[in-house]
Amino acid sequence: MTATSHARLDTGGASTTPAARRAPAGRQAAHPLIFAGLVLLVVVATVLFGFGGWEYYRAPLSSRVYLPQHRLLRPSGAVGLTLGIAGTLAMLSTLPYAVRKRWRRLAGLGSLKGWLELHIFFGVMGPILVTLHTSFKFNGLIAAGYWLMMAVWASGFVGRYLYQRIPKSIRGAELSRQEIEAHLQDVRQRMESASMSPALRDTLDALTSSLEASGGSAGWWDLLFGELRVRARLLRLRRQLRGNDVERAHAMATIALAAERIAITRRLVHLQRTRHLFELWHVLHRPLVSALFVIVVLHIGVAVYLGYVGFSS
Repeated sequence: MTATSHARLDTGGASTTPAARRAPAGRQAAHPLIFAGLVLLVVVATVLFGFGGWEYYRAPLSSRVYLPQHRLLRPSGAVGLTLGIAGTLAMLSTLPYAVRKRWRRLAGLGSLKGWLELHIFFGVMGPILVTLHTSFKFNGLIAAGYWLMMAVWASGFVGRYLYQRIPKSIRGAELSRQEIEAHLQDVRQRMESASMSPALRDTLDALTSSLEASGGSAGWWDLLFGELRVRARLLRLRRQLRGNDVERAHAMATIALAAERIAITRRLVHLQRTRHLFELWHVLHRPLVSALFVIVVLHIGVAVYLGYVGFSS
């Protein structure tokens, strides 16, 4: 594998060349979550405190009709209906990612990583906006559709976690085992050439070796929860380096190399397990999504038929 191809790898650690240095994959994937959270914070704060939703949603259902906010915040009100439309459009906006992923003619239309970030952003936004649209009143078909939507929403976070465990290139293409092993060898060589004291090198080698060995033998439990143990050990190493008066920049670079080596090794060990779980997740997730959109279409059809679509007072 060439140096150029190394620079394109995305395995959860630092990049392999200074020119291509960028944030780890986990942090990159967190960007749409953070952005969606900030947008939702503004929307929720506006509804709760700008339109009086705090008082309205806390009131009993039987007395809401007498509140002045009912005209705006009920599902057929101006604000409630706008939230419902926005939530539905957000959920529909998650579909182009699946089309881009499966239709080869669109391969040149942006990277899979970029489409995935949009998928995550709209996937987080939609259910929250729809929740505000319902004004927390669930019955009949609405209740079934709502909890199905929340099941899809929750399963999306599981899918994202598994997806992040599969090493990919910078454009989001899944890497082969040979490419991952080549990248791991490159990281090991960089660690060997890094300038550090013999004591620090021994400490780092002992840490990475123990974590790599335990990661390879712990099975499913390590796949799902082992990363927490890894982060705790790396945090202790960071404190140890600072306690030994190691220069901050040197300490951070050392931690980054160790984290990258451990992440690559663990994901290589768990590669087949992760792919198998991801395939099972797809088997569950796709029917849920299909059923959800069927209920959404039925709900919209009923709302239009009964005349709830207009911004009536």
